[in-house]
Amino acid sequence: MKTKSILNPEIAEAQRLRKANKVLTAHVNKLLQERGKDLAFIEDLKSAVPPSVPFPTKEIEVSQDGDEFIMATLISDWQIGEVISAKETDGFGSFNYAKACKRVFTLAEKIISSADMYRQSGHPINELHILSIGDLVSGNIHYELEVTNEFPVTIAVEKSGELFAEFVRKLAPHFPKIKIWELSADNHGRLTHKNQFKQGGMNNYSRLVHTIANARLAEHKNVEIVINEGISMLCDIQGVKFLATHGHQIKSQMGIPFYGFLRLKSKEAIRRMSSGKQFDYIAIGHFHVPGIIEGILVNGNLPGSTELDHALGRHAAPSQVSFLINPRKKLLFGWTAWDLS
Repeated sequence: MKTKSILNPEIAEAQRLRKANKVLTAHVNKLLQERGKDLAFIEDLKSAVPPSVPFPTKEIEVSQDGDEFIMATLISDWQIGEVISAKETDGFGSFNYAKACKRVFTLAEKIISSADMYRQSGHPINELHILSIGDLVSGNIHYELEVTNEFPVTIAVEKSGELFAEFVRKLAPHFPKIKIWELSADNHGRLTHKNQFKQGGMNNYSRLVHTIANARLAEHKNVEIVINEGISMLCDIQGVKFLATHGHQIKSQMGIPFYGFLRLKSKEAIRRMSSGKQFDYIAIGHFHVPGIIEGILVNGNLPGSTELDHALGRHAAPSQVSFLINPRKKLLFGWTAWDLS
């Protein structure tokens, strides 16, 4: 029989394919087991984190004369765990966990006061949408971060999750509805040496940050959470559609990649033309400098200028952005890059 299989190419090919199939089946089963372990760990983590007690809801008084607005904020690039020394940046940058907490709570206060200001001018704001788009921990992606971070990455995950939950907890009494859009695929939170696109949102510390925050927010009845596992998510905010992604897939050199942004926008627009998945705006983080470029909303970062920025003559104040949406007119306005220095 062995001689026949060698002489008969069809039998030999069938044997080769059976062997290859056996190897691939074993590999797939191993991957499924590993993913099952990850999902089981996520469920255990959820049950281990106690929910926080919601603050009393604030009674909101608004005039009904104008169009209803929706408030939105981009959350990204907190990089909890990183330490930036003012001595090494000539005073242009300084960061640690204590400063991170102060800046996050300042952001919450600014969002609340901004919403109240618009309400007093006759525009109801009943919803806040939070687009959380990655790099919530510093991570261990570079050796210098691994040896200079304020604490191990596991502690950074815990503290970042608690801080994110407390941020939402402070906002929750001031908005009848809060919707959190969570994207975990980023570069600082990755567990692999290179950026991962298969299961990049699962095999990532930002996923654990979101898991801890979500468990803490379980008793907040006015908070809705949308979890995304891919590298991008389409956020439909009452008909105004934001394509959100962290942005690390955009190639860049020497600063903001203007043409990289436009390539991403044009490619996404073309492939979505006939799919029913069109977008009105793109929202990204990663580049640390807030701005609007051709309908692309770029978030700031929480740490501010790093030692690397200082060495290259770059500077960006710590900031996160918020803006308003008029769903009837599909209009975005009130863009504010909050200086959190």
